[in-house]
Amino acid sequence: MKTTKLLVSCLALILLISSAAWTQEEPQSFKKDTLQGIIELVVENNPILQSQKDLIREIQRMPEPGSGFQDLSILALGSETEVAGITTPLMNMTQLEEIRSMMLDRMETLEKAKQTYESLKKSLLLELFADITDLFKLNNEKESLNQLESFLRNRANSLSQQVKAGIEKPTTLFDLTERVMTISMETENATEELKVLKLQIAITMGGDKWQDLLILLDEL
Repeated sequence: MKTTKLLVSCLALILLISSAAWTQEEPQSFKKDTLQGIIELVVENNPILQSQKDLIREIQRMPEPGSGFQDLSILALGSETEVAGITTPLMNMTQLEEIRSMMLDRMETLEKAKQTYESLKKSLLLELFADITDLFKLNNEKESLNQLESFLRNRANSLSQQVKAGIEKPTTLFDLTERVMTISMETENATEELKVLKLQIAITMGGDKWQDLLILLDEL
């Protein structure tokens, strides 16, 4: 149930990241605020998204077709202009159509680049949320193992007294002690899996800010 609620929070935040700006209202919970920070950091620093952003900026910086020798506002109206009652061709129709075609190509290329960016961002965030869900599951598993280990250790202490009093057989205590050791090992494995998964997420998604991302993941 806890994992489901946190996943719902993740899905709600993916809608926020697509808007022009984040809401200025105070976050309702610390975890939600941390998730928002993780999303913002990944979107701003992920190498794949950064590369697509750079491509969009490069396209936007390119000069408009015909901008070096024609007034584009006039060009958009037609192939002729009139000065003092005299109609003068701006350029021949072939040149005009070529420039218009290049304008359309540039607009189409820019739009495709933006669509690709949004698609990449969506895929990246879905992958991030899947990884975060795995983090929550592992953390819940570790907490459950810790509680079970604590319970079994208390049971072992009680059983030890019963063995000394002759109420229980030593083999019963041995079996319980072995169970405690197994649970302890499983807890350590879950802890290490958590560390590895956090590091993997940080390095693959955080770009140059992976260490900052790792800190935020530790706060979840």
